[in-house]
Amino acid sequence: MFLASLKPFLVFILLFSSSIPLSAQEKENKSISENADKSATSQPSEELKFDKKSADLSEEQCPKIREGSSTIEKIAGLKSAMSVRNLTFKYFDKPLFSLTDYDYEHMKVLKSICDNSSEEIAGLIFDNLKEKVEEAKDTRDNTVNWIKNTSKRLKGLPLGGSSVRVIHNAWKEMENRSQEMLLTDFHYLANLLDSLLKKHYQKANTSETKFVSPFIPPNTEYKTRR
Repeated sequence: MFLASLKPFLVFILLFSSSIPLSAQEKENKSISENADKSATSQPSEELKFDKKSADLSEEQCPKIREGSSTIEKIAGLKSAMSVRNLTFKYFDKPLFSLTDYDYEHMKVLKSICDNSSEEIAGLIFDNLKEKVEEAKDTRDNTVNWIKNTSKRLKGLPLGGSSVRVIHNAWKEMENRSQEMLLTDFHYLANLLDSLLKKHYQKANTSETKFVSPFIPPNTEYKTRR
C-alpha cells in the first residue's frame, strides 16, 4: 500500500533532519538498543575533588575553554530547558553529558585565567551550564524509560489493522518528544516503529478481511466502457 511504501522514506527524512552533529557521540554514546541498562548520560561513580593547587592551569588548557565558549554561554543563558540533543555537544574535550563536578570547577578557574573573566561571571556561567545539563540528563532518562515501556507494549500488540493506529499515535508522540531524546534514541524507536508497521500492514493485506487504511483515500480508478 502507499503508506507502507512511504514510511521508509519518512524514516530517512526524519533521521537526517537534526541540526546537532553526530560526530561527537558516535564513539562516546550508545543507543538504548545497544545498551539498554546503561544510560549514556550517567556520571562516573567516583570523582576526583578539585584542588586548585594541583590542577593543570597552564596556557595549554586555554584552547579547550575558548573553543565553543560562545555556544556554552548561550546554553548557560537559556531561560528555558536545554534540548537533550545538546548533550552531545563537545566542550572541554568532552560531550556535555560526560562533564563531572571536577570539570566544572576546573573550567571556572580556567575561564578567569584564559579569558580574563571575573570569577563571579565564570562561576555563574558554569553553574548555570551544569544546571541545564543535569536537567537535560534527567529528561533524557525519563524519555528512555518511556521508549522502553512503549517498545514493550507495541511489540505485544496483536497483528493486524486494529493495532496500526496505536503505532501511528506512538510515532506522533515520538516526533513531539524528539528534543527530549538523543538522535541514537530517535533512530532506535523510528526503526522499531517502521518495522512494526510493515509487519502489521503485511498481516492486514494477507488476511481474509480486507483492511483499508484510514489514511488512504479509496481507489478512484475506473475502466472506460467500450
